[in-house]
Amino acid sequence: MALFGNCIRSNLLPVCAIFMAAASYALPVAAETTSTAGRPPGRATETAVMGQRLDHSLMSQAIAKIAVELRDGYVFPDKGIKAAAFIENALAAKIYDGLTDPAQFAQRVTADLQAVTDDSHMRVVSGSPFKNLPPPAADAGFEVKILAGNIGYIYLPKFVPPDEFKPAADDAMRRVSAARALIIDLQNNGGGHPASGAYLTGFFLDPNTPVNTDDIIWRNRGTKTFRTEKFWTSATPVSYLGRPVYVLVGPKTYSAGEAFAYDMQVLKRATVVGARTRGGAHPGGLAEIGPDLFVVVPTGRAENPATRTNWQGVGVLPDVKVAPASAQQTAVELAMQQIGTAMPK
Repeated sequence: MALFGNCIRSNLLPVCAIFMAAASYALPVAAETTSTAGRPPGRATETAVMGQRLDHSLMSQAIAKIAVELRDGYVFPDKGIKAAAFIENALAAKIYDGLTDPAQFAQRVTADLQAVTDDSHMRVVSGSPFKNLPPPAADAGFEVKILAGNIGYIYLPKFVPPDEFKPAADDAMRRVSAARALIIDLQNNGGGHPASGAYLTGFFLDPNTPVNTDDIIWRNRGTKTFRTEKFWTSATPVSYLGRPVYVLVGPKTYSAGEAFAYDMQVLKRATVVGARTRGGAHPGGLAEIGPDLFVVVPTGRAENPATRTNWQGVGVLPDVKVAPASAQQTAVELAMQQIGTAMPK
């Protein structure tokens, strides 16, 4: 499955980690919250190769490879052409020549690419994305509680690939199946696999009727043609129909985390509570551009089948806007009101 996330493209063969999209990426190595695709540009310093310096020749090689990825792969071809020309002109003007430190070079080129494309998934990464990664998580990250008033609470920091996600989701939803209302906390969810988000959505809809939750529109490399990959709900072992659901979001909610909140909101199956999300809806992959230098170029864009748009750049806008620190308590109060239970003292 593709990921709203990052892949390594080695000799143009995808070797993948998770932003996440859907046309299968091999070798998953990390969720977006821990991989380079989820880090802000300046964080690349953490994996920079000690002592490595860039000269004009290496910069030229890197810029040339980035330009190829932009022209051949970026999901918006015209913007890709514009961004490629911008960094080529900056190189010719020797704007990058003083940036001999790879991390500084990566940060500056990232800023230039994001300024032209307005795409937060677009970035240059300094240092191997396979270095200093934490070991694979022992579980899918679900934390489940039953709060006062019989309100279920699920904290979910990531959407791991479906093989790992589905049994964990089944267990979590069984544990809250008797709750009178449910809160799903995505405030620190940095992304993951879109198929896992679609599976979770299925718990809140008619299990006998598959629903197309998301599409990803992929650019066919080297062309201006596109293909569509669709994500659907599927049968789940328990159902949570007819009861209120609250999804907590905030500035750290990103990518596939945003997709779940957006879809539940559009389907009118949840009340979204918190602050506006980060606004990243373009899955992509990593391409090697030099010694321990990589570029993330989005090659797809999410599209909700009902709205025919997404949350790119604007984020998911909560139904109930509150500061992140107040989101959970606000959701509890809303749930208590809706199920007719007095707040515990």
